[in-house]
Amino acid sequence: MYIAMNRFKIAPGSEEAFIEIWKNRDTFLDTVPGFKTFNLLHGPQHDDYTLFASHSVWESDLEKS
Repeated sequence: MYIAMNRFKIAPGSEEAFIEIWKNRDTFLDTVPGFKTFNLLHGPQHDDYTLFASHSVWESDLEKS
């Protein structure tokens, strides 16, 4: 299994808009060989941003296969 992650710092008050954009985005990941799942995690809130992380799960690291 291989996991790829990204972090996003979202301005306070924009969290719901970010989540909606993420939910409704065009994606073709389910057509890519080896793809398993893609998730968005809601992290801690700070005074100047809210942290989010996305991660995709793959069967393997294709670059090393």
